[in-house]
Amino acid sequence: MDRRRDLAGWLVTPLFTLVAAPVLAGIVAVLGNIGDNNGPPALCKEAVADNMCEETSLRMVGLHVAIAGAMWLLLWIIPWWRGLRTVRVLLAVAATVVLVLLPVRMFDWSIRYF
Repeated sequence: MDRRRDLAGWLVTPLFTLVAAPVLAGIVAVLGNIGDNNGPPALCKEAVADNMCEETSLRMVGLHVAIAGAMWLLLWIIPWWRGLRTVRVLLAVAATVVLVLLPVRMFDWSIRYF
């Protein structure tokens, strides 16, 4: 393993993820809201009978944000060795995917597009 310093990559990867992941999740959320969306989110189908849609939605948001936040913090824990650059990038991509999956799970995409 290459243990030379990659201080620039160690700093840029988490900071870029901190900016890019919420922006991508926001773009997906905006695309999910285009069209007729007058009802509750798709994940509230079972909870709407008990009037628990808000709690279900907040639990889902909290879960995704907590997982992505933990993965983002792991980016700072990984040493700044050049040999671990691939691991840092893959972890950053995984944290971004976790945040982008939040609006994907919130909306019923099959009704609008298929």
